[in-house]
Amino acid sequence: MFRFNKKFSALILIILGLCSIGANAKTSGLYPIVKYREIPAPLQELFSKNEPELGDVGSCATAFDSLSDDDKMVFTCSLFIKILAEGERRAIKRCEEMKQPKGIKAACHIISK
Repeated sequence: MFRFNKKFSALILIILGLCSIGANAKTSGLYPIVKYREIPAPLQELFSKNEPELGDVGSCATAFDSLSDDDKMVFTCSLFIKILAEGERRAIKRCEEMKQPKGIKAACHIISK
């Protein structure tokens, strides 16, 4: 019969703890994050409309140089993605592509609720 020793049991508990932390995280931590309440009102409205479709791993990204000028804001989401990091990567890539024509200098961020 196989018996767990104390070191093995502790290792398993640490691994399970780290997995639960990762499962509860809303972002992968690979990209800069901006809190929902810190983005301009028009972007908050867009995020609220898209949030139901995000599921557990969809992501939205934004960049803005103005809090009121819509021409200085970009917003994009990756929906129906199976892997969190992939959704974030796609959202950030599209955000970077969208901000260049508008001349937005701010970095793209993943929006976190």
